[in-house]
Amino acid sequence: MLFYNLNKPSEKVDFRTATIRGLGSEKGLFFPERIPVFPASWIYGLENDSNEEIAWRVMNQYVGDSIPENILRQILAETIAFDMPLVPVSQHIHTLELFHGPTLAFK
Repeated sequence: MLFYNLNKPSEKVDFRTATIRGLGSEKGLFFPERIPVFPASWIYGLENDSNEEIAWRVMNQYVGDSIPENILRQILAETIAFDMPLVPVSQHIHTLELFHGPTLAFK
């Protein structure tokens, strides 16, 4: 997948380049050319997958061949190895608290 510079759409780079550079020319953020659509059947079955498997299925759509599968899986396992509670806000609204990781950062 390619990522384009929001300030200069003709500037397109791969995942590796976007990650290493951070910003494109004219300080534009890199944005994916397309947002993957996941099948409803997979989304409804998320409770059966580990956090690592969910992360891999999503990130693999963006990373592609830039990072070998075994390395990407290792990175994800180390990156999301913390509690991620799903907390109710109201009857039909929940929030996933991602600030319980080692950096205590809002993600």
